[in-house]
Amino acid sequence: MAEISIIGSGWVGTAIGLGLAQLGNTVIFYDVVEKKGLPNFSRDINYAITNSDVSFICVPTPTNAEGSIDLSYIQDAAKNVGRALADKERYHVIVVKSTVVPGTTEEVVTPIVERSSGKRVRRGEIGMCMNPEFLTEISGSWSTEEGMKKDFFSEDRIVIGAYDSKAGDALEALYKPLNKPIFRTDLKTAEMIKYASNCMLATKISYWNEIFLICDALGIASQVVADIVARDPRIGRYGTIHGKAFGGKCLPKDLKAFIAFARSHAQEAKVLKAVDELNELMKEKYGVRE
Repeated sequence: MAEISIIGSGWVGTAIGLGLAQLGNTVIFYDVVEKKGLPNFSRDINYAITNSDVSFICVPTPTNAEGSIDLSYIQDAAKNVGRALADKERYHVIVVKSTVVPGTTEEVVTPIVERSSGKRVRRGEIGMCMNPEFLTEISGSWSTEEGMKKDFFSEDRIVIGAYDSKAGDALEALYKPLNKPIFRTDLKTAEMIKYASNCMLATKISYWNEIFLICDALGIASQVVADIVARDPRIGRYGTIHGKAFGGKCLPKDLKAFIAFARSHAQEAKVLKAVDELNELMKEKYGVRE
């Protein structure tokens, strides 16, 4: 079994860490603020890094006033992890679990860790992975179906983006006991998969909210329409509980961040902009489903 540290013990970090602990691993939970009730918790990052071989960075990545991703928390985490690694001799794998736009792990996190530690990923002194999470925190507000819940043990797939096979193999070994499909990619592809997933979920919700608005204008029961349409397995039930804007900690911020990211690469993301605009309209007129 492995020795693991969780860097950022919020909702995601706690869920991942407790899940890995249930698999028999030794897990140290680290955060800058006290987290009561967590086993093996420490506010000393040097202790957490020294006594682990794999570190999951699970810090927030909010959006700023312009809608772009704010990387300040993950930059701080990368710097502190790197400093803690400076005097460590044995191999250590860093796993970015936070949601970050494509290119972040390779172009932002890795250089910061290398500068702070004096170690190099390309020399095999440290490993670097990107491992997006697909957990759900608020599924109960729109569905009572157990299959819609996604926790550490019920995620549909495991995505491992890795700088090299050594780091990827070390991370894959942690997930093998779950018996879930494991997909190996490069770092940038893993980052894109998370945004493509969340933006697709957001799109389905806004689609059904648009059907709701049209049905409402025509005096048609939109839920009857949605329930029957959802019987088509190609479409499914996700998003058919409509009538309010989507909320939560992930979909709104990830949608806006990805639109801003696409714009920075000269892409308009017309469909996603429409999804966001409709969600803002629904929020103003009908409220938010948290």
